[in-house]
Amino acid sequence: MVRFADRAHAAEPQIGTGPRLSGARGTARNGAEPRAGVLGAEPPPGCRGGAPRGAGAGPRQGVGVGPWFVRDGTREGTGGGGEVLGVGWGVMTWLITGGAGYIGAHVVRAMTTANERVVVLDDLSAGVADRLPADVPLVAGSSLDATLLKRVLSEHAVTGIVHLAARKQVGESVADPARYYQENVGGLATLLDAAAGAGVERFVFSSSAAVYGNPDVDLITEDAPCAPVNPYGETKLAGEWLVRAAGRAHGMATTCLRYFNVAGAAEPALADTGVYNIVPMVLDRLTRGEAPRIFGDDYPTPDGTCVRDYIHVADLAEAHLAATRRLSSATSAGDLTLNIGRGEGVSVRELITLIGEVTGDTTPALVEPRRPGDAPRAVASAARAARELDWRARRGVREMVESAWQGWLLHHPAAARR
Repeated sequence: MVRFADRAHAAEPQIGTGPRLSGARGTARNGAEPRAGVLGAEPPPGCRGGAPRGAGAGPRQGVGVGPWFVRDGTREGTGGGGEVLGVGWGVMTWLITGGAGYIGAHVVRAMTTANERVVVLDDLSAGVADRLPADVPLVAGSSLDATLLKRVLSEHAVTGIVHLAARKQVGESVADPARYYQENVGGLATLLDAAAGAGVERFVFSSSAAVYGNPDVDLITEDAPCAPVNPYGETKLAGEWLVRAAGRAHGMATTCLRYFNVAGAAEPALADTGVYNIVPMVLDRLTRGEAPRIFGDDYPTPDGTCVRDYIHVADLAEAHLAATRRLSSATSAGDLTLNIGRGEGVSVRELITLIGEVTGDTTPALVEPRRPGDAPRAVASAARAARELDWRARRGVREMVESAWQGWLLHHPAAARR
């Protein structure tokens, strides 16, 4: 089990020494040879991992920073026994915050499959270390920790960041808004400041359709007014403002991805283990022998229940990959804001019926009163993402439900016995 490591160092690493690397090829920004001669350098605290993906059998020539080992979440040398979680090489390209979470682990999977070099930062409050491949370095820590961020960006020669780490429960945000602003906005501000200091030039921000609030339109375009109705949505909108401002101030190319309702799993081990989104919420109630719930069936929609745009998490991960590829080829700073959805609506009743078909449990849904703030319809226009990223969602709602069910069975074996 990876735990937070002791952050004390016998000797502090040299921050900012040596030329920085640009792109996936390992060329120095100033034309000099890449950083070399730092074998045996200590990794950032809490790291775990192996040779960077896409690097072949070992580190890139001239840029090896290691090897080092992690055992029981603490730094170790190359000798000694015990459980070794991996061998690390210190130079990476993309830092993925929240990379051990449900969505983050899928982004890591998509990027490493595409031979992108990644390092993950995750405080493991919701993330699971075992979701990550053994050769992906994992740094246990928070985006609020400026000292840690500075060290990670330097040691791994990070040239781009995908920022997913955030709190995301709407109800919790209403009950504890200060915590949401501190972690979602404060953590982002700390990360952007560290990124600017390290010369990072590419930044992808995972935003949310929650920035729109409840627009009364058939398809929500990126130009729709933003009027969030809860603190979670407010922190995502404030985050977008901050990302764009930092991009202008520091010459950073930025992308904000506003994604809609995420479901499914690329493989059962990566399934959503939380019970905060509609598919796992329905599966949880069925597993406990309870009826699924529908909040309101008198909306101005075909069957009276709310209509939403659902996207498979693997499609969402591929959108992140497409965004990083576009930023990698960018020749100047600027911002791109995109909806990530399928552009197709599915009603709550339709989704619950489909879950019943897949699971074999057709317990009738219990209709309860409307919840305050629920929009009758929220469906994305995905045209801009298709145009700008050459990306389209490829998986349908049935595949989302079937893959989510397989993941649920893996993590909840009792569900199979019902």
